[in-house]
Amino acid sequence: DGGGSPPPPSPPPPSPPPPSPPPPSPPPLPPIWYVKLETDGECQGWFIEEMGSAAGACQELCSRSDACGATTFHLTRFVCWLHFKDVEDCRAAQQLTYASPQGDDGCDQNWGNIGCDACVPDFSKVGHATWSAHCYERNFASPPPSPPPPS
Repeated sequence: DGGGSPPPPSPPPPSPPPPSPPPPSPPPLPPIWYVKLETDGECQGWFIEEMGSAAGACQELCSRSDACGATTFHLTRFVCWLHFKDVEDCRAAQQLTYASPQGDDGCDQNWGNIGCDACVPDFSKVGHATWSAHCYERNFASPPPSPPPPS
């Protein structure tokens, strides 16, 4: 006979392990929002000038750098400034974060603290009052709650 019996059937392959749950997502970053200062004028601080940027676009640019603390939007020149407390942060942001630094108009003045390069800018105050510019201070906390609806 020589053939013998056929080999026993092989066991089924093991089932794959159940998929593991995705890792928990990091907590969301606090929303970034901007508050227009009551006094019209230009913000304090070292700044980068961005041509042709509307106020909202300027704030979006500022939000790309953790060190940008305020924006000035010039109503008559259609230009905005991104303000920084430290000249080193301003220069680093100009080189790494913003694609179109504006030559001599970048990080060369500590606006509002003229004659005092060592003074720390205060983004809650304008450095130069003028009707033709608005300063927006960047806030990293949650915006204030909405007032309750009238009852």
